[in-house]
Amino acid sequence: MTEAGQDEATASAVMSFVERLEDSSSQFYREMAEKHPQNKEAFLRFAKECERTKTLIIRTYQETITDALEACFSFKGLKLGDYEAGTVLPKKSNLADDLKTTIKLEEMANTFYVDVAGRSGQLLATIPRAFKKAAETRTRRMSELKEILNASAGAQ
Repeated sequence: MTEAGQDEATASAVMSFVERLEDSSSQFYREMAEKHPQNKEAFLRFAKECERTKTLIIRTYQETITDALEACFSFKGLKLGDYEAGTVLPKKSNLADDLKTTIKLEEMANTFYVDVAGRSGQLLATIPRAFKKAAETRTRRMSELKEILNASAGAQ
């Protein structure tokens, strides 16, 4: 019922968003690995991390949420549309440009997870903890991407 532009998102809508975010991020990193084979190992690792993050959050949600919470809980003030990010690589772009796009994706995803973790604080502790772990993963990944970007700039 609640979609991207509204000021409130149900728990179910947030979980659907998480699935889409992590699936599209994983696919994005697989495309990065194909396009930039010099960093293939890192990008494929990031793709797997996205899959693990999705599994962690969805499993945590399914194990702890009850029908009562599902029906009654919503993330007030959360606009999922604020966290939409492009995950399509331009055909004609270089590594540096693609890394800058990737860093923006990670920043947006990190902001989403931090926001949702804060808004889910009144739920069982396992749910905000899973969102915080996802944010930590995204923060670490941003640092790694910036290192790759800096190394690629130095190589030019």
